[in-house]
Amino acid sequence: MKIKMELPAILLVMAMFTVAEYTGDQEIIFPEIAALALGAWIMEKSPWQSTNLHFWLSPTLAAVTGIIIVRYFAYAPLVMIPAAFCLVALQLKLFRSAVLPSISAAILPIITRSESWYYPLSVCLLTGIIALGRLVFNSYKTKNGQIIKTAGTAGVTTTDRSIVTQSVHWGKLLTGVILITSIAASFDLLFMVAPPLLVAFVELSKPGGAVRAKMGRALIVIVLAAFTGVFWLLLIHKALFLPVWVSSCVATATVFLVYHALRMPFPPAVAIALLPTILPEDALLTYPWQVLAGTTAFCLLSKICFDYNGLSSGKTKGVTVTEGVSAG
Repeated sequence: MKIKMELPAILLVMAMFTVAEYTGDQEIIFPEIAALALGAWIMEKSPWQSTNLHFWLSPTLAAVTGIIIVRYFAYAPLVMIPAAFCLVALQLKLFRSAVLPSISAAILPIITRSESWYYPLSVCLLTGIIALGRLVFNSYKTKNGQIIKTAGTAGVTTTDRSIVTQSVHWGKLLTGVILITSIAASFDLLFMVAPPLLVAFVELSKPGGAVRAKMGRALIVIVLAAFTGVFWLLLIHKALFLPVWVSSCVATATVFLVYHALRMPFPPAVAIALLPTILPEDALLTYPWQVLAGTTAFCLLSKICFDYNGLSSGKTKGVTVTEGVSAG
């Protein structure tokens, strides 16, 4: 992780929450922006091998999709969440994008029951900042003769994986999302399928992915992030009555410290830490436990349903694969 880029990411989080508090409009809060900043600005090897245009376009289009579903196709979450998941997967495939937090951008309005068009507008502006910052940073590295790294996956190339293989893989992912969503909806534990957890499920299920090999550590990071986000929100904002941007910045910094301590930067976790800021107060105490249950369920499903016959061991060398829908 590039420590010098952590401050700009925290400042971006601060700006988002400051504007939200000043305007009184929570719909402009997009927790996944911290995850995007981590993947685009901070991690030495970006987990999403995509263009700057993809970093802006994919989450924005997904956010619009989510609002349209909530406004015009308002069914039960068991219907809306898998539908949004499918539509975003198709969008990523169509545009050859690998920016997986787009999944979260579409599902967040369903979880929070938001119908405001300010939400996709905010996502558009915030991801535009991410894309612009990434462009400037990459240009600086290029001028200084540094090689811009992207995360690869040992194993087969993208072209080696047939459409049938990709379809089966995403069919399994969809089945897992439907299964966990049905359980969550049945017991009124909807944060078991908190949007960043669906992104984590896709990341953990990538063939040969580096995160998949550290699944236990990823689970710990996500759960710690959930408890961290709630703890700082209750202490700083609810108890000390300080602005929510203060608790959000402290939560973000704390998750970054956890990343360093465990040597495990995992973008969905920081989004999990910020999500409590837009949840009902009566849901805060159960939120981390629902995240624990959901993360455990998704990890077990990933272990059981995705067996790559040793590809994840990384024994095959010399060839990388594009992360995302085309490689998922």
